[in-house]
Amino acid sequence: MACELSLLAQRFRLLHRARRSPLTRQLALEACRRDPGFWFDYFCWTFDPRRTPSRLPFQLYPFQRELLSALCAAIDKGDDLLIEKSRDMGVSWITLLAFQYYWLFREGSHFLIGSRKADLVDSRGDLSTLLQKCRFNFSMLPSWMRPAGFKDGTHNGVMRLVNPKNGNTLIGESSNPHFGRGGRYKAVLMDEFPFWPYDDKAFAAAGQSTPSRILVGTPYGKLNRFARLRLESGIAVKTLHWRLHPLRNETWYLRQQGRMSPEEVARELDICYERSASDRVFRGFDQRHVRDVLLPVPGKRILRSWDFGYRCPACVFTQLDDHDRLRVLHEVVGQDELLLDFIARVREEGRQRFPDADYEDVCDPAGVQRSDKSACTSVEILQSQGVFPFFHPSDVAGGIERIRTQLAETIDGQPALMIARRCRKLIAAMEGGYRFRSPERDDPAQEHPHEDVVDCLRYAVSYKCRLRPSEDEARRRRHRVRLPDRRPRNPYTGY
Repeated sequence: MACELSLLAQRFRLLHRARRSPLTRQLALEACRRDPGFWFDYFCWTFDPRRTPSRLPFQLYPFQRELLSALCAAIDKGDDLLIEKSRDMGVSWITLLAFQYYWLFREGSHFLIGSRKADLVDSRGDLSTLLQKCRFNFSMLPSWMRPAGFKDGTHNGVMRLVNPKNGNTLIGESSNPHFGRGGRYKAVLMDEFPFWPYDDKAFAAAGQSTPSRILVGTPYGKLNRFARLRLESGIAVKTLHWRLHPLRNETWYLRQQGRMSPEEVARELDICYERSASDRVFRGFDQRHVRDVLLPVPGKRILRSWDFGYRCPACVFTQLDDHDRLRVLHEVVGQDELLLDFIARVREEGRQRFPDADYEDVCDPAGVQRSDKSACTSVEILQSQGVFPFFHPSDVAGGIERIRTQLAETIDGQPALMIARRCRKLIAAMEGGYRFRSPERDDPAQEHPHEDVVDCLRYAVSYKCRLRPSEDEARRRRHRVRLPDRRPRNPYTGY
């Protein structure tokens, strides 16, 4: 605190001397050109309506100074940078004022500033918007630091700030499939990027306009470009967790937990991709349910669960261990693939991974229905290849609830449901790929492949539970096709 007070005193002393001394002004401008940190410490301002006074001199914490250095390095070198953060760490302010620093002191600095919708990019008088933050800091700068000839109507318009002295620009734009296309920028800010519509197209379009894309956000599940870049690519990453903040501790964290839902805590504080999406169906799933290696139990049958889709089938291999825990050993997901070809692939992968296994099969009850896209039902095609599945009519909601029960249950200290890490599609579905259409609705989105692998698991869990069918289910079972005891003729060959 003494150091901060000393810096604050030096700041006001410098401003006082600069009002009277042209030499002091020249020296201060030169110091700013050489060091953006000096400009932040001695001339920048921030705004926080929760505090009194709300206009505050910017005093960089050590973690914020490191962020500023990383930002400037990415801009100067022309590198992409992803910033994952806890909420309220000052990242938006620092990124915007870093852009403004270049706008003031470095010629040839044109920047694009974007967010998920226009109302968050710019609204005059609203300090929650990005460009208005730049205007606020600009208005607080001493007059001798502002570019000569700057006129409010000419150089300060909607979605733009122009520096008349060097021609630099700060341009705003909301998310769209052609974000930034056609312009040329030193760097582009994509704020709140995990929530952007058109995130893949916007990211690609911006890459044609700038060498340096600055992506800022808190996690929101794994099914967005921000998460894929963070977890699956080699992009440079800067992580700002709340523990870096000198004014926050465990007491503060516990107080915030009492004010937030678990998903909000995961997203806004913990930087947790797995638990951050509020619309995921299986909130009880976490890394406790994942195993690096799951070997089949010798002497026990492996259950293959089949789900049919037009050219997008799926099959999941599961097995009950000696303690009645369900283990997901393997998955096979089709993509633009005929069912006959998919069956052959499933059987081949089964031979390679589980050469001595005996199988039983369960499938989607809808597989007995004839489609106008095929002369045979899906079950008939399976039968033609020597696969005779059992199917248990069950509703989606009931199957989801049974999976949730398995996730919550433990047997002898181990989860009742465990999934091998190789089952990447199923794990992605459990982590948020299988989600509700919206947080306000209770019906899951029908999206391949996450719906397909979850349906396979649903059939396996229902088969394991062997629940007594309800009267409605019993009525539906009357329409069940009786499976023959012998292998039927192949409908394609006649043999």
